[in-house]
Amino acid sequence: MGRTACKQKRHELLVQKLDVNPFLRDEDLARELSVSVATIRFDRAELGIKEYRERIKNVARSGMAQAAQKQELLDIHLLHDGIAVLQTDVSMAFEGTTLIKGQRIFAFAEDLAASVIDAKGAVVKVANMKYISEVHAGDKLVAKSEVKRIKDREYLVWVRITRKMSEVFRVKFNLIIPDNIK
Repeated sequence: MGRTACKQKRHELLVQKLDVNPFLRDEDLARELSVSVATIRFDRAELGIKEYRERIKNVARSGMAQAAQKQELLDIHLLHDGIAVLQTDVSMAFEGTTLIKGQRIFAFAEDLAASVIDAKGAVVKVANMKYISEVHAGDKLVAKSEVKRIKDREYLVWVRITRKMSEVFRVKFNLIIPDNIK
């Protein structure tokens, strides 16, 4: 096989490997393709593939956008209460399982709490939470929030998340809206 054919084959493999796992570093790719790290960097430049940090940011952005599409705000009464729904899927689960990550459930609750206090962003000062039951891919979650107290720019918000009318998670948030956000 000629040099150009080898390079072309390496480029195809590089693209395939990054499609499967965008978290591979240049060092990992070099080891898997039996070339130097410099060769991987040249190949990435030729192919227009971003460096590791940029790829991670893009994956995170697309993951957040996909998650937002699966989450729907149904009803909200600002500074009082709100209801949202989340349709879970395997992208929210631990790899190789259907068990939904706790951080995804927490983020769902935090998003609703921020929405009900009409904040573009809020800092969680305290979160007192309890995971009651495991959640699996395919479960539809309903979150209900209630603003319990408002003092200056500090809010106490309770969020309860249920699956088929049974509580799976609850949290009391003490949220603060920073002065530069609203």
